[in-house]
Amino acid sequence: MIQLVTYFPRIDLVEEVKKLVAQVPAGKVTTYGSVARALGDIAASRFVGKVMSENDDIVKVPCRRVVQSDGTLGGYTSDGGVEEKKRLLRAEGIQIKGDRIMDFEKVLFENFETNYPLKVFRKIQERDSHKLVLDDDYSDASVIAGSDVAYRDDIAYGALILFDRKSGQQIDILLNRVKVHFPYIPTYLTFREAEVISKLVEKAGKDLILVHDGNGILHPLGFGIASHLGVILDVPSIGVAKKLLVGEVIGKGAVRKVTIDGRHIGYAVSKGSGSAPIFISPGHRVSIRSSLKLLEPFWKYRLPEPVRVAHIEAEKARRADE
Repeated sequence: MIQLVTYFPRIDLVEEVKKLVAQVPAGKVTTYGSVARALGDIAASRFVGKVMSENDDIVKVPCRRVVQSDGTLGGYTSDGGVEEKKRLLRAEGIQIKGDRIMDFEKVLFENFETNYPLKVFRKIQERDSHKLVLDDDYSDASVIAGSDVAYRDDIAYGALILFDRKSGQQIDILLNRVKVHFPYIPTYLTFREAEVISKLVEKAGKDLILVHDGNGILHPLGFGIASHLGVILDVPSIGVAKKLLVGEVIGKGAVRKVTIDGRHIGYAVSKGSGSAPIFISPGHRVSIRSSLKLLEPFWKYRLPEPVRVAHIEAEKARRADE
């Protein structure tokens, strides 16, 4: 089993955000998106907002100087709320009318000194995507293992549920509780969940096909968490997602193809009358056709059983820790 401590760098992205915001001088403001771009990806905008809302040192980290991209003030969680944010910014020479900054472009600061730390993780994704295999490469003895993760703050509750492929019966439940060090940022989910899932797969000690609650190749990068986990752990994997991030659903019926530019990359599956579809795509070492075929015996409800039960057990573990 790969050692993720050495495979992934440990970069404190919360501190990186704070360092960036600390660069904004008095008399200037920046935006959540501008800080996210300096971090390495506009997708981190909400994460920046979360860091600012939890900031407890407004002297070193002047979160009052971070505003919305349209020049409106946005929120402020310190005592006094938005009115206090207005007062502090006006004291620094920022003109405000209503909830909007006047001459916004003139006072906008975006000239950050940065090494774009998120790009380190994107490069890892790009490197690992070249290892992706979309041909069937699994044994007939493989068990189906559904996985999911629930969260409370920075504590992850992982579940891996093992099913016998021939009988369809559940044969084991594996759980763990892990402190995670990577925040939630869209398209970077692997770096948050890989340590949780890898420990469960190692504990299983079986020839398995991992079915994860997330996308395989049906993903903006063509390399979602199910694909990345498959490559990292060197196991066959399938992605099961509740939302369509990319692609076009073609045809009618309970099982429809999902394509990008005419290329078949997954399936939209609706079980039950009027139920919203679930999106299936191969992760790694599983073909597009087999990604659906392997799950068909496990479909009783909207979600295939391995992922449905994993979701239930992960949430149960989280609630039990309250």
